[in-house]
This record gives sequence, structure tokens and C-alpha cells, in this order.
Amino acid sequence: MTEHVLVWHPKVPGDAPADSDDQLRLIGMPTGLVRAARRTPADEELTAASRAVINEVIADLKRRTTEPNAPPTRVSLNELNESEKATLADILGEGDVWAKVGLDNAYWRVVESVMAGIWRIESSTADGTQGEWIEIGPVPAPILRAAAELPRAEIQIPGQMPQGAMNAPALLFELQQRSSEYRPGAENHIINFTLLPLTDVDAQVLTTVLGQVPLVIRSGGFGSSRVFATALRHVWAVQFINGMGNVILDTLEIGGVPISVLAAREDFEDSAERLSEILQAFN
Repeated sequence: MTEHVLVWHPKVPGDAPADSDDQLRLIGMPTGLVRAARRTPADEELTAASRAVINEVIADLKRRTTEPNAPPTRVSLNELNESEKATLADILGEGDVWAKVGLDNAYWRVVESVMAGIWRIESSTADGTQGEWIEIGPVPAPILRAAAELPRAEIQIPGQMPQGAMNAPALLFELQQRSSEYRPGAENHIINFTLLPLTDVDAQVLTTVLGQVPLVIRSGGFGSSRVFATALRHVWAVQFINGMGNVILDTLEIGGVPISVLAAREDFEDSAERLSEILQAFN
């Protein structure tokens, strides 16, 4: 028996090579959104267009204190010039959750603000079209869309398992059943492989049969995790990482987007308050 034998690799365009997967922040941080940190002085000019964007974000955050599960809201940055976008990026900062999504010849990079529930998103398509905007919500729309459209409703479970497989057959049938029975809003079910004996063959069967889709989420800071969407709908591989980059908890989660990366009602309250205080500093 071995521990933490489920090995998942990023399947999203632009990801780092698999052998650099131990560098969580380096491959998890969308490079297109990384900007040099600088202090934004309180007396720096905040234009009317920038202020309008911030007020729209604050209003939506306050709404979510009573409607925390409302669909994500997109706030356009089309009215901002590059200088205004840079100032807004400094105000929002870069938090501990990043994601990469590929769907229909489009590619999204997602970074959560230092204020939870506020997401900065960049998109690019095969024809070179690019976009940038802010979303407010528990998790951004590109992640929700990919989770709904990319995975399959069923997996093909092999009729004959390779020699050495022990728990893989029962696990695959359980995953298929729980996936088909899951309904939005239901509590996620977690299978903890740290407590469940697996052989190396079991691990190979599980990862091969489940497969992956181009949706990868990284969460840094305290309680770092990495989330890979499998090719079976509602089934996520979630691994928790210690400060040395080692997997300390290896799980499969059946249900909606794993709770470890979601913003909650309390996050919206706190973010609305903090962003309002920042805005007041420019008055």
C-alpha cells in the first residue's frame, strides 16, 4: 500500500509542465494577471469611471449578504483605460485562489481579490479575442460553465480489472451512482483516500477511468489545496498541501464546486465593508 497515490496533472492550455506541479503558486497564478505590487496613495486620483465600477461591486456584495447563492455578476471594465485598470488592480489585490479553465477554444484565467468573492478574470479565444472583467459571487461563471458542460454524465467502468486492483471497482460504481444522484444544493460527499487502503493499481484505474477536463483550481495561503475536475460530472479531485508542498489529505469530492474554494455570505459582508473603507480613503 502507498499513501496519496492519486496523481493528477493540469490539462489546461498554458499550464506548466507536470514536473513543476510541486510549485503550487507558480503554476497556479495566472501570469497574465500578475502585476508588480505598488502602494496606491490615498490622494491618487480615482476617476469617475473607476469609482462607478467599485460602487457597482460594493452594491452587489451587499446584495449577497441576503442572496449569497445568487448567480455570479459580471462588472465590465470596458469603460476603463489601462491606468484606471492598474489602479483598480492595486485596490483589489491578488488573493489566494486562482483557476485556469479551457472550454470551446476559449481560455480563462481567474484570480480572486484579497477580498473574497471578488474575482478578476481574463479570457482569450483561438481567434485572438481577449477580454477582462470582474465577477462577484461564490465562484466565477467560467468555472460553473465548465463544470456543467465538460464532464460526462457517465464513465465506462471496465468489465475486467487488471491484476492488483482491490477497491477501484467498488469505488467507481459508488462514484457513478453518487454523481448521477447529485442535485444542486445538496451537500457534497467526500471520499478520503488517506483513510482508505488503495493499491498502486487501484490508483491507476481510478485516474484513468475518471479522466480529467481542463478545469484546475488552486488555493494558497493557510490550508493550501488544488482541485482538478474529473471527466465524471460532479466528481472533483481535491488535495490539501502542507508548507513543504506535500499532499497531506487526498480526496474525491462528489457534488458542486468544492467548498474549499467558495466564497460564503460572511465573505461578502466583510468584502463589502473593506472595499467601502478603501473607497472612502479616496474622498
